[in-house]
Order: sequence, then C-alpha cells, then structure tokens
Amino acid sequence: KGRAVDANQEMFALGLCNILGSFFSSFPVTGSFTRTAVNYASGVQTPMGGIVTGSLILLTCGFLTSAFQFIPKATLAAVIMVAMYYMLELRIFLVLWRTK
Repeated sequence: KGRAVDANQEMFALGLCNILGSFFSSFPVTGSFTRTAVNYASGVQTPMGGIVTGSLILLTCGFLTSAFQFIPKATLAAVIMVAMYYMLELRIFLVLWRTK
C-alpha cells in the first residue's frame, strides 16, 4: 500500500535544497507543488502517479501547446487555486488567530 502525501515533507525538502544550494551558487530548486496537490486530491498513493502525470505533461506540451492560447489565464489560475485549496488546513488559521 502507498503512503499518504506529506506536504510538509515536500516543502521541507525543497527549502533544504535551496538553503544548501545557496552555498554552491546553484539555481533555485523548485517543484511542482500544485501537481502534488492534484495527485493528493485525486487519491494517488504511489510513485507511479508521478510518472503518469509527468508523461501526460510531456505529451500535452508536445501536442497541445497551440491549443493553450485559447484558454483564458483566469481559467488556468482557477484550476491551480482549486487544487491548492485541498492542501490547506483551514483549522490552523483559527488556531493561529487565537494564539498570542
């Protein structure tokens, strides 16, 4: 069985790579956090999900790039915002608000 995605672990790894990379003049390390959010919301539990979504992204960029010019940017932003909504723990904001 697969493990649940731990968003904190991914953010920690990206931050650590950026901190260590700053000592060696490397490029900033980034990850597709929204893709992780979509996988998590879809119930993906194995690394194979990353391979499948990566392959779909490559195929989409290769064959459907010309069709993207007709999609409004607001629509693309809405897809990302909906995917990120499920990654937020809204209860934590209430706890932070009440904390002195």
